[in-house]
Amino acid sequence: MSFEMVRLDRASAEPLYQQLYRQIRAELESGSFDASASRVPSSRVLARTLGISRLTVNQAFSKLLAEGYLQTRERSGIFVADHLPVTFLKAAKAAPAAHTARAPRFAARVSKMTDFRSGRQLDVGIGGPPNVTFVAGLPAVDEFPIDVWERLRAQVLAKKGARLLRYSSSRGDIELRKAIATYLCDFRGANCHPDQIIVVGGMQQAMLICALALINPGEVAWIEDPGFHQARNVLAFVGARMLPRPIDREGLMIGKVSRRNSPRLIFVAPSHQFPLGVTMSLKRRKALIEFAEVRDSYILEDDYNSEFRFDGPPLPCLQGLDHAERVLYAGTMSKILYPSLRLGFLIAPPQLVDTLVKVRALMDQHSPAIDQATLARFITEGFFLSHVKRMRQLYARRRAFFIEQFRKSLGNYFDLEVTPAGLHFVAWLRRKADFPLFMLAREQTGVWPRPISFFCIKARLDPAFVFGFAAWPQAQIEQGLARLAAAANQLKQRGAGNGSSLQIEPFSPAVGAYWPSVTSSSA
Repeated sequence: MSFEMVRLDRASAEPLYQQLYRQIRAELESGSFDASASRVPSSRVLARTLGISRLTVNQAFSKLLAEGYLQTRERSGIFVADHLPVTFLKAAKAAPAAHTARAPRFAARVSKMTDFRSGRQLDVGIGGPPNVTFVAGLPAVDEFPIDVWERLRAQVLAKKGARLLRYSSSRGDIELRKAIATYLCDFRGANCHPDQIIVVGGMQQAMLICALALINPGEVAWIEDPGFHQARNVLAFVGARMLPRPIDREGLMIGKVSRRNSPRLIFVAPSHQFPLGVTMSLKRRKALIEFAEVRDSYILEDDYNSEFRFDGPPLPCLQGLDHAERVLYAGTMSKILYPSLRLGFLIAPPQLVDTLVKVRALMDQHSPAIDQATLARFITEGFFLSHVKRMRQLYARRRAFFIEQFRKSLGNYFDLEVTPAGLHFVAWLRRKADFPLFMLAREQTGVWPRPISFFCIKARLDPAFVFGFAAWPQAQIEQGLARLAAAANQLKQRGAGNGSSLQIEPFSPAVGAYWPSVTSSSA
């Protein structure tokens, strides 16, 4: 083999050993030598030739040996392998046959999905800090006690060892189910046994499990309007006939319902309705359970943001009032701990548990056993409750600061609705004509509060935006609001000063146009 053509760039971010490995492998893949007689120079000689350390050469050789490109011969040194893996990688490729371009075929259920976002739009706000987006639903993950979590994780691994590396129960770790049941009964007013709990991969998986198990295509499901857009997506995916139900000051409105429109499943967030922030009244809760019993329906309760109530104690969950076994109760650790943990829970009436576990097992068998065991310790040793208390205090400070800065920066444009709980606000525009201006300001600044129409199906609400605040410290909240306000003021001045107008394509919830495009044009 010849190494004269090797060129190492010391200014490159790619390590030197990786550069050397890559170039030797490329030479081997070229096949332009007699492999049976190709002895590789020693690490000492090659290091001196290339002006690098022997450690760098040995690191490159180690990778090539591990991948089968090189082989050692006793007392002879290192040689090119007799049978290179490249023979498989470089198989002759037939000339591509002419074909007619056509759109890919998808199952009908995919076409029924209602979320038409793609690319950058799906990633907006996902990471939270350092960029201020004000997207709702992002917790302050930088405040999570990672050191405590890692210590508990090491302890459960030391104690349970290889057992945590095997397949686990589709119901979930029994210690975690016991810990969750105790917490929910003591602090959320639930009425459940550990055998009723299924550990799931977050709220979206809980919704999908329930929808697949309980709804046949064409059967009716109720959904809050406006409401959680992922619930709408799940119901569309399983082929449910969705009936959006309006929200008033007491929560989801039941009204007069024909037998034909009796729902198989009712999706509701009674503790803190998203996005309007309404808390369902006790009268409405009892009426909803009674309705479900009479109509042979089930209620899927999303206990959204119940831990983060700032005025008064948290309200008991709907499931705790249910003596007819009609409520399935779902929660997630994403907003309390951190989203990438992908752990949540589902409490089901006893007669549904086995079927729901079968559906859950079909999806991904079980959630990571190590994370489940760590979370169980995190809860039982008191770290969970102390973390919730600390985060409630932190969010209360950020909430008060956001209200103050919002009214200072954007009070001329919006009326901010302040509800007793939750990690977001709804800001209602005082002038409908300013809606296109803020849609364009979002594009220009990357500060990305969502229009409330994003969450609507048939509801026709006044223009408003939903602002999350929890994920960003006070300095970033102030900067983000100021940046959005400055962009809006500049756009307004430009529109008033040079005769240009801002236009926005009409929003159409019926066709799922969640992300209307905004343009600036001259009159």
